Amino acid sequence: MGFSCDFKELKNYTIATKAFADDFNYFLRNFLGEMANRVIAKTKPRTPKDTGALRSAWQLGNISGVGKNLEIEILNPMEYATDIEYGHRIMGGVGRSIEIGWYEGRFMLKISIDEVKAEMPSRYRNAFYNFCKEKGIDWR
Repeated sequence: MGFSCDFKELKNYTIATKAFADDFNYFLRNFLGEMANRVIAKTKPRTPKDTGALRSAWQLGNISGVGKNLEIEILNPMEYATDIEYGHRIMGGVGRSIEIGWYEGRFMLKISIDEVKAEMPSRYRNAFYNFCKEKGIDWR
């Protein structure tokens, strides 16, 4: 008496699951990239515009995997961007060695990040639902 099994369905299921996981990673990177671009779009108008150089220098950096997390860089390569974001001492006197005041930070990036973070759960829920629906999974 012999025993035989057909594992074709299991193999197909495994292939489909891997494809879904790959597509999900692509979806997640795109979603986070969109959220980072929203942060930049909100940050630019909050950035002081003396010459416009600081405002126009905001850019999206790398999206990288760190452990089970994804990190996205939002950067401004202008040398004084951190001083404007967080504030800085104002120096004066002979040789600019005396502190004469404090420039309050504008927190243009922090405020924008906080706003987008508050929006993310509902935006993610809608985007993930649409992603699943495209894959033939309707869970609502």
